[in-house]
Amino acid sequence: MEIDIEQCRENDKIKKIISTSNLPIKYMKLLLRLSDSIYLNALNYNVIIENEKVSIILISSKPQNKTGNFNTTSLTNIFYKLREMERENQEIKTKCEVKNEFLHLIININI
Repeated sequence: MEIDIEQCRENDKIKKIISTSNLPIKYMKLLLRLSDSIYLNALNYNVIIENEKVSIILISSKPQNKTGNFNTTSLTNIFYKLREMERENQEIKTKCEVKNEFLHLIININI
């Protein structure tokens, strides 16, 4: 998977990917809120949306920007947000994988 580091630093580019994903508006709004939360928690990240599967790749915490190094408080906030999103929307299932020093958040939306 190719990671565009410049895209990771520009939240507007990621929001554009989400907004043009062809997902129903409800899920776009949820993902945009999650995107804001990740950005506000100072994490470098990227998003890939294929059909009803959303992959969010967490790369590093700012300001160190060292791949695979994360601030635990930031991660806790993101995991809490994911848990709440899944709890309030039964059609959403999430999981987390570690691949090549990245945290890979996978969100499956069963529309």
